[in-house]
Amino acid sequence: MRRLMLLQAGNVLFLMAGLGVVVIGVDALTALLVGSSGNLGLGGFGAVVMIGGGLLSLVFGVFAYRWTARGERYAPLFGVLGWAVLWLPLSLAAAVLTGGHPVASFIATGISGVGIVLSLVALGSKKPR
Repeated sequence: MRRLMLLQAGNVLFLMAGLGVVVIGVDALTALLVGSSGNLGLGGFGAVVMIGGGLLSLVFGVFAYRWTARGERYAPLFGVLGWAVLWLPLSLAAAVLTGGHPVASFIATGISGVGIVLSLVALGSKKPR
């Protein structure tokens, strides 16, 4: 039961990260459209990648959350796929938040890597039913 609760907490954190990336992408796209001078220079393509990747990871996160609640054995695979899809948009969002600092890519890689490893560990566990 405790493992299932931790897995669901990880799924909720994953959904929050995906939603945060979407919000940052919308903000970057809005700043580009209104001509804000504080734009990092990602351009419209970077903002669209953040929005699209964040939304796709949210879809994977919802599947992971719902299937984990139902007790499906392969539900953590959606978490793994979601974290893998979220890596690039998360890297772009971290670059926007840190002002283009080179450590942003390492932060995004670490966060996505930890999420993938935790989902794979949960996949190797017994069925929670």
